[in-house]
Amino acid sequence: MKSKLTLKKIATLSAAIILATPVFSNNLTKTVNAETEAQNKQLKQDHNQVNKESETQKPQEGQKTDKETDTTETNVPAAATQNNKPANTTAKKVKTFKVAIVKKNYGIYLDNFTKKKAAKNYFHQTFNVNKKFTHNGKTYYWLNKKGKKSIGYINKKAVATPNQAKTIEKTPYVSQYVPVKTPWGCAGASMAMLLGSQGQKITTSLLTKIQNNLPMQPVKGGQKGNVYTGVGFGYVISPGALAKYARTFKKGKKIINISSKKLTVDDLKMYIQAGKPVLYYGFSSYQKAGDYKRNHCKVITGYKKGKFLVYDPLYYSKFDKAGTGGKNMNYDHGAIAWVPESAIQAEFCHKALSFK
Repeated sequence: MKSKLTLKKIATLSAAIILATPVFSNNLTKTVNAETEAQNKQLKQDHNQVNKESETQKPQEGQKTDKETDTTETNVPAAATQNNKPANTTAKKVKTFKVAIVKKNYGIYLDNFTKKKAAKNYFHQTFNVNKKFTHNGKTYYWLNKKGKKSIGYINKKAVATPNQAKTIEKTPYVSQYVPVKTPWGCAGASMAMLLGSQGQKITTSLLTKIQNNLPMQPVKGGQKGNVYTGVGFGYVISPGALAKYARTFKKGKKIINISSKKLTVDDLKMYIQAGKPVLYYGFSSYQKAGDYKRNHCKVITGYKKGKFLVYDPLYYSKFDKAGTGGKNMNYDHGAIAWVPESAIQAEFCHKALSFK
């Protein structure tokens, strides 16, 4: 009898507990929901406050924020990120190769693109490249020399590989015989080719003006001898005087005298690779044995596979071939010819003009 009563009490107590459980659960849910709603309300208030503060800190129209940068080549690219790489940049290791700086008006960037120095300080110097970067759509090379501190990043357009081919096709051929006959006017005709490479239209009146006003002795550096008749001829105008004269023409403002004892044939190559034709002093096809005076001006307009493309004004037509000039076959290559680098080296005297 007692066991039956005990079982009955247990059953009654269990039922009570089961009935009470939903009430407890509902109360707990209500408590949690209330706390969550309060937290959400506070978060919303905080968010609105942040938005108001941001609105008051926005720059006025036309102003730049601290993060905005000028992406032109003459300005420093975007700031570096915390992972020690330039912003918007992907780096890639490459098999080491050599390049030379062939353009002066570019920057070399340091410290993750936050500092810049001028490429002109390293003009025509050769460096190793073992990494390249893509930054804001432009490709940069990492410059270094073995055993020395790295130089920095430079735009690939500012450099050239040692044997990189280049032809400056817009340079016109100008004869010193046609349409203006000046047998001793190679300097003026060659200068006209430099002007033409900058878009100058070559006309009879222009060539006449150039030859008639070419500086003559006793002007310092002036030519000795008449360009039309050769009367009193002794030597052509000096590179310095010719460069100065070229700058009196609108299209010649950037022509400079690059003559120097340190000037090499490799330097001539790098000017060409930078898209700048070179007027150089050498021998003519009329050169006599034992005469070592460089009294002839020619223009280099290209380079490829160890050869230079030379425009020699000492011909009547740009179609004249080798052997149609003065018959000295060491230098009678024709009006337009690919001349071996060794041949240029043999007559090179470190005197030349080009562009800034």
